[in-house]
Amino acid sequence: MWTQESIHEVVEKQRAFFQSGKTLDINWRIDQLIRLKIAVQANEKDLEAALHDDLGRSDAEGYLCDIGAVILEINEAIHGLKKWAKPETHVSGLLCFPSVITKVYKMPYGVSLIISPFNFPILLSFGVLSASIAGGNTAVIKASSKSRALHRSDEEYHCGCFPA
Repeated sequence: MWTQESIHEVVEKQRAFFQSGKTLDINWRIDQLIRLKIAVQANEKDLEAALHDDLGRSDAEGYLCDIGAVILEINEAIHGLKKWAKPETHVSGLLCFPSVITKVYKMPYGVSLIISPFNFPILLSFGVLSASIAGGNTAVIKASSKSRALHRSDEEYHCGCFPA
């Protein structure tokens, strides 16, 4: 059972992990995305069964609407991350003289809270998680209370952002 203290502890662990600076490394993010993809693929049948129990979806519908779409999002993040993370150069204009050229560095914010809805619990939690990881953030996922079959024991929830 989650208590206010246990939730606070999980969030603080995520903050501490983010502040370690490990999430700034692009290769680390790609490794985490690969691990997430492997975890989704390894648990595909369990996820399909949970979608069937919670929403009455067939295996094909569960894969096409949730699981397959998540895998596609993760693949897109893996393949585009290095390009997305590069600093951008912009012309500031003469009003900012002498800094006519500006370099924009993309930096992560910290800890993301992902609250998944009941109707697309896999897509709108793991898909958003992949974007959070790609952005260099850590995340805490709160599954919908209507997604009963997707809930697991407390030990399984403490994965955070897959710290190595």
